Amino acid sequence: MGEFSGKVVLVTGGSKGIGRTAVRHFCQEGATCIIVSRHQDECQRYADELIGEGFSASGIAADVGKVSDIRKLVSTAIERHGAIDVLVNSAGVNIRKPCVEYLEEDWDYIININLKGSYFVCAEVGKHMVARGSGVIVNVASLQSHIVLPNLSIYAASKAGMRQYTKGLANEWATLGVRINTISPAFISTDLVAPVLNDPVWRKMIDSRTPMKRPGTPDEAADLILFLASSRSSYITGADIPIDGGWTAG
Repeated sequence: MGEFSGKVVLVTGGSKGIGRTAVRHFCQEGATCIIVSRHQDECQRYADELIGEGFSASGIAADVGKVSDIRKLVSTAIERHGAIDVLVNSAGVNIRKPCVEYLEEDWDYIININLKGSYFVCAEVGKHMVARGSGVIVNVASLQSHIVLPNLSIYAASKAGMRQYTKGLANEWATLGVRINTISPAFISTDLVAPVLNDPVWRKMIDSRTPMKRPGTPDEAADLILFLASSRSSYITGADIPIDGGWTAG
């Protein structure tokens, strides 16, 4: 019996990166995982892979930048599984440009998914959790919500907004049985970050700024997510935990 046996865990952005690894860790601890991405074939393919290994998983396609999709996602998940015990908001997008080159469409794209989308996923799942009197939410923010490197100003704003609304929801739900926290990863070795880590200039800068002199791993980020989703963190809500090899301590 795993730590999350009998629990239903919904992970947005669950087919890639940190979200993908978190899904596997939750499954290994006995959870039923709902994998969410914009593409049904992508999330179902990963679900089928996990089912083939003896785990419990399903895929639901949704564009979290659209509130109508979010409402359909949550209602479908509850219809299928009866409850959502844990939500992990890991879906996120980025466009790297200098401020003067950003277009309004860039702003809308990043903010709609990273900030508006994650907020309304919290709101829709939160309604269900509050009604049940229990639930845990873990939002994946970013190092860029603490410090901002060049060409990341919109992304940084979206993740800083996530950290702030998380505090607000923690205060609203603290006496209602629902906890919510954020993690702020620095550079984690995922496929999405690989082009940055493989660039010698960026890699030298990252290693020089990181006291531990290396990027993090998806497993390390997933372990933190599972800790915050577990009863071991029962007195933690409204917190943000950097997972950055010491970057923000320097």
